[in-house]
Amino acid sequence: MSRRARVRKGIKISLLLVFLALSGGVIWVSLLWKESLNKASGMVTNLPEIMSSLEIEPTVILSSDGKELFRMAAENRDPVRIEEVPQVVRDATLAAEDKRFYGHSGIDYWAIGRVLFTNAREGRLSQGGSTLTMQIAKRVYSEGERTYQRKVQDMALAVMMERKLTKDQILELYLNQVFYGSGAYGIQAAARVYFGKSLDQLTASEAATLARCVRRPSQENPFSNKEKALQNRNIVLGIMREEKMITDAEYQKAINDPLKLRASRPAQTAAGTKIAPYFVDYVLDQIQAQLPDVDISRGGYRIETTLNLRMQENAEDAVRSLVRRNRRAGITTGAFLLTDRDGRILAMVGGVNYDRNQFNVAYQGRRQPGSSFKPFVYAAAFEMGELSPQDSLSNAKFSVTDPGTGKVWSPKNSSGRFGGMVSVRTALAMSLNVPAVRVIEKIGPDNAVSFCQSTFGFTSRLDPVLPMVLGSEEVTPMELAQGYSVFQLHGDRATPFGVRRVYGPDGSLVIDNQPLIRRGVMSEERATEMDALLRSVVTSGTATRARGVVNARGKTGTTSENRDAWFIGYTDTLVGVGWIASERRSGNRWVYDEMPGVYGGTYTIQMWTQVMKFSQEKLGEKSRTIKEIGRATAIQPETPVEDPPARELPDRSAPATPDDEWTLPPLEPAPRLPENPQPDDRPKTPPPDPASTGGTEPNTPPTSTSTTGGGPSESSTGTRQGP
Repeated sequence: MSRRARVRKGIKISLLLVFLALSGGVIWVSLLWKESLNKASGMVTNLPEIMSSLEIEPTVILSSDGKELFRMAAENRDPVRIEEVPQVVRDATLAAEDKRFYGHSGIDYWAIGRVLFTNAREGRLSQGGSTLTMQIAKRVYSEGERTYQRKVQDMALAVMMERKLTKDQILELYLNQVFYGSGAYGIQAAARVYFGKSLDQLTASEAATLARCVRRPSQENPFSNKEKALQNRNIVLGIMREEKMITDAEYQKAINDPLKLRASRPAQTAAGTKIAPYFVDYVLDQIQAQLPDVDISRGGYRIETTLNLRMQENAEDAVRSLVRRNRRAGITTGAFLLTDRDGRILAMVGGVNYDRNQFNVAYQGRRQPGSSFKPFVYAAAFEMGELSPQDSLSNAKFSVTDPGTGKVWSPKNSSGRFGGMVSVRTALAMSLNVPAVRVIEKIGPDNAVSFCQSTFGFTSRLDPVLPMVLGSEEVTPMELAQGYSVFQLHGDRATPFGVRRVYGPDGSLVIDNQPLIRRGVMSEERATEMDALLRSVVTSGTATRARGVVNARGKTGTTSENRDAWFIGYTDTLVGVGWIASERRSGNRWVYDEMPGVYGGTYTIQMWTQVMKFSQEKLGEKSRTIKEIGRATAIQPETPVEDPPARELPDRSAPATPDDEWTLPPLEPAPRLPENPQPDDRPKTPPPDPASTGGTEPNTPPTSTSTTGGGPSESSTGTRQGP
């Protein structure tokens, strides 16, 4: 055979092999495609369920005035029907993702060819070529792996979806399914999150901005990268002009529009955005407690709360403004709780910055209340018959010796002055420590604890020690609000609550919470006496800066080394608990620093006054005359600011280790107030017999009185005590 014949034969064999290879490849691709179509046919049978699931309304949490606080679903999604989507929003979506959408059957062969050419040239598997239908297939059915086999499967799914649904149905599914960043799933949620608008309010510029977010939703959304979002918007607007979706004039206007995002970025969570985020977290916790077997995130629930949004916004502003004005004084955080006479929570501010720290001090935080705890012990003494508003108390210096260790503790007044007798009214109004300790010594710490638990509803641990009267025991603002309601209601007690009603997906009433008022937990006469004495704190005591609030009564409180500063007060219609501190991040912990010169009666009372005045005006509370009782005692020419138990209480325990400090993350289950005890759950210990005891509690306080129970647990570390 000649050389030319051999060459011809070789070429024929090579061509045959190529033909066989191509034929085999075609057969393989055909079989793969057929298999993919069969598989896709079985997978898309659940498309009707997917479509119907988008029609389930998300769970919503509403304020008392009907404003939406939180829209909750497994994803922050707000489904919309295609006929409700403006044409400019549809056009922007198609320009950004699939401009030939209405001309293909699920696969854009021009785009696929472009991708294959790019892959061959660059030697890698690049993205692109996906139609809207293929993107839905990838999101709903695929795992998202970047392989040719996955791409073929997406194409097959797209073809089968196009056979099952109309183009408008597919576009509707896409607009409701895709992720736009910042927790927003679906175009309507994105419009609300980024612009605070409904779809029909979006401009061409805003629609183009949202349309391009889906490519890199976390990195290139307007909140994360405004400059890149503008570049992407302009690309979409250019395509819209090329495709005659907008005119040249509309293009020029849109491209020159500034990117105006919503005024404030909502608190962001995995499920969506929150208004009044600390309160929303509290509500979710309460719902979980009352409906432990129900997953409200699946959607369909309507939760009506007690929150008044205008009062909430005012309270948030009061806390932030106080912190902003007084950072040089060391104040970096604060909290506020506002309730009405029935215990409805009207405002709850758990901290100054939810994005920075989600720990809700107003609900979860156990802090030392300082002198704001004194009224509870005075009330116990009144009820037990050991004290009356007309009595006088010794202000002479004295000491208590711990029989176990021999350590001596001497309570001090912040003025450094002692001696003489002072009236009960003056001792409470001027927040004197020495007379207060004599009161708890007189009735006995055990009786004081029992009375605080049964009458005022405290559930936090209270050690029966003398310094308890000075606020050494940690309690929650919720407990303090409940306790002060007894004075406001002249012997009844209102338990704070925030969830009013919950309706299920079928419209049925699942929860119907009514105010929980315990009647007669304290005698009306004694409670009225305490109410009058707390008025004296405002008119002539440590809380005179609250005199601008009509009908104000209350008590200041500042803890060891000025780490916590309180004002807890009430009017005829409201109870307000205000707290401030110097919060600082140390490693993975939050710690509290000293705030020299910061007192509840000078700083905390400022935000309390703002909140109460605003809320009183909304409720229409009128001024009235509140009769004061007891007599005032002139004890010194100048009025003390306040009496914190600073540096005068012995350490409760050895210096704290890091394990004693509160550790992030803070969102542990928060304490919940149990059912209140019945009125007959009073201290069973009878008052001491003056004839046999000389008018004092016969039992010596336990060893912990002056060594392990006498001082603030934070005195050595200043760390947050978590729930």
